[in-house]
Amino acid sequence: MPRFVILCHFLFLSCIRLISQTVVGEPGMQMSDSICRSELARVGRLYSLDSASLAGYDKIITYAREVFVGKIHNITFSEVRFTYPFENELTSLNRSDISQILYANGRRDVFIPLEDRTVKQKELVDPTRIIIKSQKDWMKVRVTEEPAEVAGLVERGEIKAVYEAGTGNVNNDDLMRNAAIILKKKAAVLKSHLVLIDSKFFQKAYGDLPKVEVRGRVFGYE
Repeated sequence: MPRFVILCHFLFLSCIRLISQTVVGEPGMQMSDSICRSELARVGRLYSLDSASLAGYDKIITYAREVFVGKIHNITFSEVRFTYPFENELTSLNRSDISQILYANGRRDVFIPLEDRTVKQKELVDPTRIIIKSQKDWMKVRVTEEPAEVAGLVERGEIKAVYEAGTGNVNNDDLMRNAAIILKKKAAVLKSHLVLIDSKFFQKAYGDLPKVEVRGRVFGYE
């Protein structure tokens, strides 16, 4: 009986090593790093984080070429649970959707390399494509005032954001930064990754708190 228990324990550890391993220098690893760069740059701009601060977060890469940046709290046989930067709410991803996890400490878990020889190149998803599945993906949404950026995209509707500051010493940039968050969350509900601002109206009447009203249209791939 003890031998049976020891054998089962050995097999379990062997399976874990096969599922979760550290790989260095493989072509697929280089691709995963390049996919991360654009997402890290976007998160850095969003939260005003430098490269050193970004290095302190884990990166999750899915087969759909999506990159999630945050802190991993728990990994089970079915889910990976993590939090986005500066958030406490846990977000879950199906483990079967995940290709690789790049940890802040330099360790890398590889489930199946992104460049699997059995996958044809034409079947790969464009790594620059931003996929919005739910409102939880709102941080991926971009806000622009350049009409040229929505060329080739499909308009999905109009949205409006109204933000009023809590104090009177708030400038227009701060008002727009908070209004943009509202716009992004509304766009994510419509599963759209880009917001084109059509108008913005600032109100700073004497005795009133600063306020901005922004109107725009949301766009997606199809």
